[in-house]
Amino acid sequence: MKILAIALNTSREAIRNKVLYSIMLFAVLLTSISAAFGSVSIGDTLKFVKDFSLFSVSLFGVVTTVVLGVNLLSKELEKRTIYNLLSKPVARWEFLLGKYLGLLATLTIMMMLMSVGLFGLIWALEGRFDAALVPVLLAMLMELAVLLAVAVFFSSIVVTPILAGLFTIAAFVAGRSAAWLAYFLGDDQPPLLRSLIGLLYAALPHLDRFYVADRVVSGHALGASYYAYAGIYAVAYISVLLLLSSTIFRRREFV
Repeated sequence: MKILAIALNTSREAIRNKVLYSIMLFAVLLTSISAAFGSVSIGDTLKFVKDFSLFSVSLFGVVTTVVLGVNLLSKELEKRTIYNLLSKPVARWEFLLGKYLGLLATLTIMMMLMSVGLFGLIWALEGRFDAALVPVLLAMLMELAVLLAVAVFFSSIVVTPILAGLFTIAAFVAGRSAAWLAYFLGDDQPPLLRSLIGLLYAALPHLDRFYVADRVVSGHALGASYYAYAGIYAVAYISVLLLLSSTIFRRREFV
């Protein structure tokens, strides 16, 4: 009940955040603009619209996740509400988990609203509901859930939101490019380099597994096993990060 109460309160505060509405507005505008550009583009108009719209949804989902995640503790410290919460019989891991779940609920609502706009746009252009995009959007939500856990992790380490944001963005860029590190794991590479890259490869969130919009829009269908494996990986990675975040947060002193 404590975790649920914290999650609900966090979600309500995040939904009232004007930054969230601004980001969603820009996402809707970009998605709409893609239809206009698609009508004058050379080639498959619908493919262009879907590519650009899904890219817009992913981009603004990532921006929102970083903004909300890195401000997880800074706002509580600024308003000094964290002292009241932690003085009550609430364990720090309950506080952190409640915050995470509340922000994840907010991101889920945001993704649902943007998805409705996306499907409405495609329906207007194509005259049908494109069910193939449903797992693509679910995979995007899984990516945001992992990225949110990364933001919470850095937010529990550093107080400054800007610094936590830079670390989170760096992790996102590296995670989207994680597959490229596999090149340095070959037998032709020096053993020391292979060991270092191997550790980095294991530690980084493999976010490239979740962005499958380009493949699906191009007609490369992915089986249910692919999404199931991605979901299992996301849950495992999030669990480890939240456990580490709780351990760090439990030892942190607030003055």
